[in-house]
Amino acid sequence: MIHGVLSSPQNALRPLLVAAFVTFASVGSHAQVSLESPAAAGRRIVRQVDVVFKGAATMDPARVRAQMSTREGEPYTDESVERDLRTLYATGAVENVDIQAVNVAGGVKVVVTISGRGGIGELGFLGNAAFDNDKLRKEIEVKVGDPVDDAKLSAAQQKILEMYQKKGFSDVLVTYDVSPSTKEGFSTVLFKIEEGGRGLIGDIRFEGNDNISSRTLKSKLSSKEKTFWRLWGKAGKLDNQAVLEDVRKIEQAYQDEGYVYVKVGYRREAESDTKVALVFEITEGTKYEVAAVAIEGITIFSQDELTPAILTEAGFPYSGSDVRGDEKMIQDYYGSRGYADARVETRLSDAGPAKLNVTYSVYEGTKSFIRKVNISGNMKTKDEVIRRELPFSPGDELNTVQMETAQTRLENLNYFETKGEANPLTVRPVSTEVDGFKDIEVNVTEKPTGSVNFGAGFSSIDSIVGFIDVTQTNFDISDWGDFRGAGQRFNMNIRYGPRRQDFNLSFTEPWFLGQKLAFTTELFYRNMFYLSQADRYEQTNAGLSLGLRKPIGENAYFETTYTLQSIDLNVQEDEDPSQLIRNEDGEFIQSKVDFGFVHDTRDSVFITRKGHKFEAGLMASGLGGDVEVWGGNIGGQQFFSLPGDTILSFEGMARFVDGWGNSGTSSSDVPIFERLFLGGANNLRGYDYREAGPKDSTGEPIGGNVSLYASIEYSFPIIEKVRGAVFYDVGYVSTDITATNATTGGVKNGGPIVGDGEVYSNIGIGLRMFLPVGPIRLDLGLPLVKDDFTGDSPRFQFNMGYKF
Repeated sequence: MIHGVLSSPQNALRPLLVAAFVTFASVGSHAQVSLESPAAAGRRIVRQVDVVFKGAATMDPARVRAQMSTREGEPYTDESVERDLRTLYATGAVENVDIQAVNVAGGVKVVVTISGRGGIGELGFLGNAAFDNDKLRKEIEVKVGDPVDDAKLSAAQQKILEMYQKKGFSDVLVTYDVSPSTKEGFSTVLFKIEEGGRGLIGDIRFEGNDNISSRTLKSKLSSKEKTFWRLWGKAGKLDNQAVLEDVRKIEQAYQDEGYVYVKVGYRREAESDTKVALVFEITEGTKYEVAAVAIEGITIFSQDELTPAILTEAGFPYSGSDVRGDEKMIQDYYGSRGYADARVETRLSDAGPAKLNVTYSVYEGTKSFIRKVNISGNMKTKDEVIRRELPFSPGDELNTVQMETAQTRLENLNYFETKGEANPLTVRPVSTEVDGFKDIEVNVTEKPTGSVNFGAGFSSIDSIVGFIDVTQTNFDISDWGDFRGAGQRFNMNIRYGPRRQDFNLSFTEPWFLGQKLAFTTELFYRNMFYLSQADRYEQTNAGLSLGLRKPIGENAYFETTYTLQSIDLNVQEDEDPSQLIRNEDGEFIQSKVDFGFVHDTRDSVFITRKGHKFEAGLMASGLGGDVEVWGGNIGGQQFFSLPGDTILSFEGMARFVDGWGNSGTSSSDVPIFERLFLGGANNLRGYDYREAGPKDSTGEPIGGNVSLYASIEYSFPIIEKVRGAVFYDVGYVSTDITATNATTGGVKNGGPIVGDGEVYSNIGIGLRMFLPVGPIRLDLGLPLVKDDFTGDSPRFQFNMGYKF
């Protein structure tokens, strides 16, 4: 009988537990495919894995098995047993583990005996004065009655640490102890807090910086002085980790300018009881130039293959960023071709006064293939949801670039904890007993993916709106108990206000028919009073839509949507509408198809600093129903990041719509709900909503069949989380509706059309605020062109998202 035992006291285990891959609460299944080598064929095979418990504390045996690499049908090895022991201890949910192998017919039976750690009977805090016990209990995700889980306790420890650091306690120390409780089978958890002194940054200075200005260095730091506008977060509060990171940033700034051996230190100087000055002490040293660049140790590939991509060049100043880029390029070149163990070391040697040689020394390693892909930690998320995001499979060459891609894709799902969180997602190769093969270990820790938000928003278009939003981004429509784990998306949104009422229910399957093809279905009801400036009509849309979206490469996608809806356009006679508006009254059934292509390289959808978004589309309505129109659009946005964190952006869009079939071919045959409009917070900001275009004799916008719009905006930082902007917008809308083309009962349409084909433009200034309650955009637009109804007074445009 072969067995493995590992038992340690709590304190001795803590360094291991802090580095644990996953919490026991997040244990999931390990679907895997293996390649059995000839060497493994003679090993004893695991025929059965039994899990038994000692003591009162028990767990789900299936979750225990899911954590283990020792599995039925796999060879039994001492290495896998040792790995399983460490993995089970790392969950923090066990006190002792014993793994034994008993010989049975055809192989071995593995018996896992576990003594659980029980639950938390008491939870306390010691040394806390800045926060009371109730506040700390509320903020951490550890409660009385929960299992003792060191990964969760470490996360709570980090949360308390962050709370103190945000309040300015840079030297705070937080530890915790777990001891037996007076309640049998339970433990007492005590968090011990040494608060230290509170430090706010009153000033940041530099000494010894002769060749790089203080302003340039200060712009690179994450540490900031405490000012009246820095009211939240860590801004202005001394954070020792941030200061150490700032030291590294200053060193990199100098090394990029050729100061290879720069030295940076720092000190604190007390300014008051609560404020300190942060002083960075810099010894610049000599500026160096590269004399020669060499690569040594390469035998598998040639110098000619690697040299063209080298950034560091002889005759130019040394750059630390270029050297790091070269190291990564060489390592990626090898790693993308199966050499996952390849490493690069850079050696600098003297080459005369202020000159040095740069030598990249390469350790090539051996080529590896993927034997198995093991997934752990996914308690709710199905294996296939994770596996389908992986660009590799067993039998492939081990490609480290693809592993980075897998890491990014899984992080983008937003189902799992990522960098900077307690138990970050990892994708890494591990050695096996089979020469030339490695396993890929994908370790995840799930986080909440559902949300319920309610609150109010306001804009200058639809006034104040209350809302309720329920979203689950990791939805499972087939799991009627939990509705979670299949990677689908569910959303229900209700909005209610004096000028609009909406209800939307949508479901998205991102891998329709087993392909990277997103299928979305939506039910909707929209009652829109805000479309008419003077409340001369209201529009109600109700129906459903079915959509497909297919990614094309990393940055583009094609989508098509079919919509079937009823549209009720109710004209308010007591508001004295023109005949043009009266003619729109009625109920319609619309069946339409939209096609679209989007190419999006923006670096962020919140504060976009660089990249572009290009879009083009076609629409056809009338294949069923009684609305026969078609149209198209083409346009996009381009962003440029400029010095001083300023941003220059351009935006433009061209649209057209027309009638077809029995309807004719003029704008008068296009119902008002499909016509084109400009004006308001989203395009021509110097005009009211829909105002910049054709209007009837009462000033009611009637829209047109062609619109062109362009905008240029320059934004700049003002204070933290607040940016300013200046902008210029221009556009026009044209229509072929005339004063004589449509009559009803002998009454003409109400007079001439105003603003048809007029080129409207405006200039303006704005504020962009990114607050904890959500983004707020304020714009003040001054119209440069007016007509009989628009006037020339400035327009204030306001958009806000607010969450309670």
